Amino acid sequence: MKARNLLILLGGLFMLPLYFGSCAVDRWAAYAERTQTDRWIDDTMRVWYYWNEDIPHTNDLNYFSAPFEFFASLLSDKDGKAGRAYSTIDSLESHTRSIPHTDYSYGFQFTTNRAEDNDTALYAHLLYVTPDSPAGEIGLERGDWILEMDGEPITQDNYTRLYGGGSMQVTVGYYDAVLDTILPYAEPQTLPEARAISDNPVHYRNVYVSGGRRVGYLVYNHFTSGLSDTSGEFDETLCEAFRYFASQQVNEFVLDLRYNNGGQMTCAELLCAMLAPSSALGQPLGYLEFNTNFQERELPFYLEESLTQSGANLNLSRLYVLTGNETASASEMLINCLKPYMEVILIGGVTEGKNVGSVTFANPELMLSMSPIVCKIYNAQGESDYEQGFQPDIPLDENGDLARFLPFGNPDELMLNTALGLIGGDLSVAPSAAGFKSEVKHNSIAVRAARAVEIER
Repeated sequence: MKARNLLILLGGLFMLPLYFGSCAVDRWAAYAERTQTDRWIDDTMRVWYYWNEDIPHTNDLNYFSAPFEFFASLLSDKDGKAGRAYSTIDSLESHTRSIPHTDYSYGFQFTTNRAEDNDTALYAHLLYVTPDSPAGEIGLERGDWILEMDGEPITQDNYTRLYGGGSMQVTVGYYDAVLDTILPYAEPQTLPEARAISDNPVHYRNVYVSGGRRVGYLVYNHFTSGLSDTSGEFDETLCEAFRYFASQQVNEFVLDLRYNNGGQMTCAELLCAMLAPSSALGQPLGYLEFNTNFQERELPFYLEESLTQSGANLNLSRLYVLTGNETASASEMLINCLKPYMEVILIGGVTEGKNVGSVTFANPELMLSMSPIVCKIYNAQGESDYEQGFQPDIPLDENGDLARFLPFGNPDELMLNTALGLIGGDLSVAPSAAGFKSEVKHNSIAVRAARAVEIER
């Protein structure tokens, strides 16, 4: 979404009074310093918040409450799921200290799992490992299991150590298909201390041949353009990958979004432009619907051919998308917005269901940053009915067959293998013979989830 388009839309916005109610004006004048933070929050939310009509009347609000508490008091019941709002507020100090997807970590994403026959201990199952990280240095890879930390079992009380800390001894295990259980390797390994890790979203790419078709495969783990607002190095890596796919004359595509819980709208627009049929370029991709403050509530966005100049449009007619319960936000926007132009086949799990966008507002004087939901996202056919997530066309649980929980790119990996089989004409999905079952308790991917599609202002 181009910033100038949003500014044009703002030209039709009528100006709201800065304060509401004469009694409140008089009181705020007397206590201006004590109420300025809550007033800034209130003023911004009444203009931009998608559900602004649900904000309580000023007479029902406490402008002397703590900023985070005040912000929460403005939110609509429609905002978020399971008691967790999509709109957020944060300290600007903590916000500016962090760089998107530069994590202080060991360099792996994981779930903690509890085996059916164990009431207390957890196992950490590695979803993927970032190159050039402490975990990568000692050879950890997707599918490995961490069974102990410094000789102690992983529990509900200590599993957060896996997010990052000092050097520690880890007991690493593997799934033994013959014995149908998790076994440790011979000796514990020393995991170096955590450090800042740059997690490039273009995690893996390859080309396969299946049924005479040339199949591009991309593991894309979050919609982030770069390590700063101006760098764009992640977008360039994405464009380079599509130049490679074009050089390999790819005519089918598998997009792996199973761990992608969203990010920036601009990245989604770029990826859509490179995946869509060439005949769709220049056509509307969708539109953003803002609140009734805006005279022109609907702001369209397009499949812009200019976005593909440093990449390549593959002119596809069909797209296979690997999904899971962490697939959300910008990932779902891509699925929804491409559906009017091409066949989109989902393989995996039900997606989360985030069809809204947020804008970030920063106030350096108050040292606050907030990202309220400001719009709902529709495709070119006016569809935005995925609040409950997208149902897969081919339901599949990657944890249902641990023998096939393999590194990305292995053609026998359950999700990729299923997509390649569909492309090659094999519609069967081999049933799992495994009896080992475990319950996922935590997922590190969820910690960094984008609450909504991030819209540029």
